[in-house]
Amino acid sequence: QNVGLLETYRYIMEDAADSRVADWLLMGNPFPLLGIISLYLIFVLHLGPLYMKNRKPFNLNKIMICYNIFMATASATVFHGLLTSGFTTKFSLGCETHTVSNDSESYRMARWVWRLLMLKVLELSDTVIFILRKKYNQASFLHIYHHASTVLLSWIACKFVPGGMWTFTMMPNCIVHVIMYTYYLLACLGPEVQKRIAPWKQYITGLQMIQFIIMICHTIQTLLPSCEPNRKPISFIYMSQILIMFCMFCDYYKKSYLRKKTE
Repeated sequence: QNVGLLETYRYIMEDAADSRVADWLLMGNPFPLLGIISLYLIFVLHLGPLYMKNRKPFNLNKIMICYNIFMATASATVFHGLLTSGFTTKFSLGCETHTVSNDSESYRMARWVWRLLMLKVLELSDTVIFILRKKYNQASFLHIYHHASTVLLSWIACKFVPGGMWTFTMMPNCIVHVIMYTYYLLACLGPEVQKRIAPWKQYITGLQMIQFIIMICHTIQTLLPSCEPNRKPISFIYMSQILIMFCMFCDYYKKSYLRKKTE
């Protein structure tokens, strides 16, 4: 039985995976990334609040300004990289099969998918900042689940399908994050600016929901028998996670904005 499990693991990590990414940082096997996610969860759920229990919130305003500028710029850069590594040349918005190729454009696309993964790992800092500022209400289950699952999903994409139609859904995500981190940046500029931009928050949440609808509409093509026949498990992982996130964001939107209006 152990031999069977090891053989299955070897098949998934070597035969089914994209061989080009094997030597890249965090891509050899899932354990380093799972370690990062585990440390993240331990800190934000236990060690961080415990450390801050008898301490005043840290003033991280200057750090947050630099962080938000970097994250907005990096998200825009990754969007441009993904767009120009296939979607402005040979890819349509239909079913585009992922093929392992060493031609310059395909390799460049894989590198941009890896850079997106690195960006998603760095985005875990969002929650760390909330904890150090004692903004525990912002470190909600939705927030933590969204960040942790997105990192894991990005790793799966980079390991198995860093090309073809699978990269399309990453672009709306990058656009939303440019807008979101710009909003966070403006919020760092003081109470007066915060008051002016407060109504935007509802629209950003709505934009995130629209992003999930776009992702669902595009990814549902992979469930067709003729589209990516050897990658149906990834189709189901993608679709299930997108649907879960969409339902969670809908619930948050309803509780945060629609209920307030009725009250």
